[in-house]
Amino acid sequence: MSEKLVIENLTKKFSKTDGVENISLTVKEHELLTLLGPSGCGKTTILRAIGGFHSIDSGRILLDGQEIQNLPPEKRPTGMVFQSYNLWPHMTVYENMAFGLKIRKHSREQMRQEISEMLKLVRMDGTEKKYPGQLSGGQQQRIAIARALVLQPSVLLLDEPFSALDAKIRGQMREELKRIQREAGLTVIFVTHDQEEAMAISDRIAVMRKGYLEQIGSPDEIYDHPATRFVAEFIGDMNFVKEQGAEFAVRPEDVTLEAKENGAFEIVQMMSLGHFTQAILYGSDGAELKVFMEKDVARLYEKGQRVDCHFLRKQYFAA
Repeated sequence: MSEKLVIENLTKKFSKTDGVENISLTVKEHELLTLLGPSGCGKTTILRAIGGFHSIDSGRILLDGQEIQNLPPEKRPTGMVFQSYNLWPHMTVYENMAFGLKIRKHSREQMRQEISEMLKLVRMDGTEKKYPGQLSGGQQQRIAIARALVLQPSVLLLDEPFSALDAKIRGQMREELKRIQREAGLTVIFVTHDQEEAMAISDRIAVMRKGYLEQIGSPDEIYDHPATRFVAEFIGDMNFVKEQGAEFAVRPEDVTLEAKENGAFEIVQMMSLGHFTQAILYGSDGAELKVFMEKDVARLYEKGQRVDCHFLRKQYFAA
């Protein structure tokens, strides 16, 4: 895939500790790249800099080979969807979507056709005459995405678009976003602090911490081979085990148990989580260990039992 967006040494500081510094990042055409990290890490700052809502202190932003960092938002070939939808409540769905097209002086027939096609893409055809207040949160977010896409942006920017939705609707919207991206051939930059969401929808993930990039890679690369202790802690569940003066990390699913009367660990909790069981173990030194087991395997163990642990994949990180 060719390069769609290139960020070179982007710096935007609001204070000594707030902002991003020397960020370099490439987004490929038709890729969904997620900026993932805790609140205040700088992910939304990068997104808003790409969209033109933050001026940058230094660096370059190239979209389709053209520098855009000095262009105002309305002159950039980007479309942004916000967490709060930002639909005008006094306008119908059709009027919300037509607003940008009118500014671009599209004909009435052009607008009708383009809006109709985009509503079909997000599976909201037939809602043209409805007002935002008549739609559910998930439906409003689909309209917000359609409104951005009808302007045919070169890259779609999504700022935590599903965080206001309940868990079930959020899951459905993730699937819808991937379908829309695939069918429309979109390049998407997605911001979230939700690790599960990032793992589910991303082609690649850029993990951020305190204004810097910690690691960029596919979901499998980030999960299986975290580059730093922060990434290991932030993505999924991870145990940190001290053994013979050294510390290593191991995923809960990479721990197997062996029943022993004088085992080094005691099972203190067993919890069924649907398709697998989670066990909490305490070591003789008081250290806690989390273990994931298939349900059939979990039936062999019970609370209070002593066991030894075998670690299938150990990972070590520099201090």
